[in-house]
Amino acid sequence: MKKVLLLLLAVMLVGCSGEGTEKKKEADVKKDQETKEAVVKEGKVVPVKFEEVDPESKAAVEKFVKKYNVRADIYKQNPVNGIVIAKMPEPITSELNKEENIFSQILLDTDFKKHKGHYKIDAKYNEDKKIIGYNIFIEGIPATELNEAENGGEWAEGIISAMSIADALGLNIDKFDEESDIAFDEDKAYTYTDPNTKTNVTFLFADWDIGKFEIKYDLSK
Repeated sequence: MKKVLLLLLAVMLVGCSGEGTEKKKEADVKKDQETKEAVVKEGKVVPVKFEEVDPESKAAVEKFVKKYNVRADIYKQNPVNGIVIAKMPEPITSELNKEENIFSQILLDTDFKKHKGHYKIDAKYNEDKKIIGYNIFIEGIPATELNEAENGGEWAEGIISAMSIADALGLNIDKFDEESDIAFDEDKAYTYTDPNTKTNVTFLFADWDIGKFEIKYDLSK
């Protein structure tokens, strides 16, 4: 499987309407807040709107999405072996949901366009709603069922998406390549620190043989 990944890595290198009175707006805000408080009392988790994210983090995530989409456009204009990746929706409207002590926001959740498979990209925030990293979860054809003639093409969309995240975050792509190769020899999580950004990248390849793997990009504090 190393050769499959290395081949793919090499490829990567190439509002409101304004109607209504101010009084009505205030009443609506109050009602919304009361609803949220009531739901919290019932033990349910209320989604957080993207507008409520820390301003600096909000700008950083919007910039990340734009840079990722630039890479997606490049592949759309010059597809490699017919492979393209989906763009993230802009503007960002997805909400944040609480997961233990962090918030998770889905930026992209889509199926492979050419082969059987699926990938999901999340943004992660701390309890202060500040961005702390990104995750990509990929599920496709099990390694034992890959067609040798495809040279790993069945997984290309997921791999290229993961590389596009690294590119959008300003990671050293050569280092990402080298460390992902090492990670394949590990049967547990493997983490390295990117020299450019100090981002901690964690590869979870243990389930590659059954068609699943995950990569975490934890931003420096």
